Amino acid sequence: MNTVKRLLAVIPFLLIGITVMAQNAGNKSYTAKGNNTTAFAQRLYGHIGFGAGTKHDGMTPAEFSADLGYRFIPRMYAYFHAGGLYGLYDKDHGRAYTKSTAIGGGLGYTLLKTGDGAFSMDLRGTVAAGVGNADWKHTSYDAALMFRVGRGIKMDVSLGYRHVTSHTAGIGSYNGLACTLGFGF
Repeated sequence: MNTVKRLLAVIPFLLIGITVMAQNAGNKSYTAKGNNTTAFAQRLYGHIGFGAGTKHDGMTPAEFSADLGYRFIPRMYAYFHAGGLYGLYDKDHGRAYTKSTAIGGGLGYTLLKTGDGAFSMDLRGTVAAGVGNADWKHTSYDAALMFRVGRGIKMDVSLGYRHVTSHTAGIGSYNGLACTLGFGF
């Protein structure tokens, strides 16, 4: 079973790699006309959001997160992920929630982008681990489609799958659908 979970976590990254290799030469590149700062700023990626998942074994995860990254080619980016993950339990467990700080990273690939940049759809994969003196020690794996609407500051909505491997006794691993709402650039 662990092999299947690991395979499900690796598949999004393999798909992103394959799509990057198949990227056509017609994609516009970043041009700054002599201004390197503008080119650098155009390549930055950022996202701040709140996410929640479906209930599994009496626990519902919720997360506040921030991602900051860099587009190293026009359609692909890598990012640093930081967040606070909360496990909200039913009352019969005796405790209302567990909390954890998570850091990690991920890769994203823009599958679709309109000509004016007002709408885009990204495929993202994120891996993060709980750090510090956390109530819930864990490693999380996310694969999601993110829809971005707007110019400049964009509204982000993502739908995907989350697997959380628990490293804390008494707390089981989590598998479920996840949704995130937030803002980004």
